[in-house]
Amino acid sequence: MSDFAVVIPIYNKRPHIARALQSVFDQTEPPAEIFVVDDASTDGGLDEVVRYRDERLTILRRSEPGPGGYAARNMAILRAQSEWVAFLDADDAWAPNHLAAIRTTIARAEAPDRIGGIFSGYSNVWPDGREEPDRYTSRIGRDDARLLDFPALLATWLELKECPVWTSASAFRRQTLIDAGLFPAGRCSRGGDKDLWLRVARDAPVIAAPGTMAIYHRDAVNMVTHRNSTDTRHCLCETITTMLPDAPEPVRPLLRRLFNLEVYLYALYAAKERKVDRAFWRGFYAQEDPLRFLVLAGLSTRTGAYAARRLRSILRRRPS
Repeated sequence: MSDFAVVIPIYNKRPHIARALQSVFDQTEPPAEIFVVDDASTDGGLDEVVRYRDERLTILRRSEPGPGGYAARNMAILRAQSEWVAFLDADDAWAPNHLAAIRTTIARAEAPDRIGGIFSGYSNVWPDGREEPDRYTSRIGRDDARLLDFPALLATWLELKECPVWTSASAFRRQTLIDAGLFPAGRCSRGGDKDLWLRVARDAPVIAAPGTMAIYHRDAVNMVTHRNSTDTRHCLCETITTMLPDAPEPVRPLLRRLFNLEVYLYALYAAKERKVDRAFWRGFYAQEDPLRFLVLAGLSTRTGAYAARRLRSILRRRPS
């Protein structure tokens, strides 16, 4: 059976790290290695980690925090000896059979040695107690495992209008991560996870595993989506632009559409606070998406950005 290393970056997550770690120790098929990488936390979260006495647990430390925990994850990947790396953020948790289910799904694949990664379903848990399945689960379903080559992953991403792979519900072959270039530390302030999954999927097929095996706690403190700036161009733009010249002809339109989708969604996020800089959407393939192109042009004016914020505010106040 394949061994798993678990990688948990931690940056000011003291209220949550014990929950995440306990879900790892509660696995019915335990991992071979557990790495907690302290990304220069200042809230004493590491004190919660050192309470655990387990020979599998390795604590790594960085002197400066890095956006998204990318450099922290890379440090652990390079130290790991296991064939597979399973990721868990410090504010999330796993079901007890998470690793067992992933291992079984990989073993049952037609050609398990070719698989580069795997991702399961997850449950969104909101502060008011509501639980919602992830978008892949609710729209496509997870009754059976589904093998996704690169075109299939791109098509699924476009269909869902979001990346189907969520980091805390995923595991990847360690060597595949290294060959793909690891997380884009120093290049991405946000979206770096998606950037790596895209590069991995180009090189090796991934599996959408059956079942819901992870929990995304939406009430967590210090969430990356709340911390990171939207003042920079999405790093996926450069990755897709680099891929396009060598991509097979059937894949190129999918990559162009993905470029447009991610740029568009990123611009909508940025427009919550300010006028969208035209540099955000430089290179947008207008011929593929003329309506979104017009929206982006509007959001890049003060009037358009103000109108979008006013409309969002009005819609929020409307009774459901």
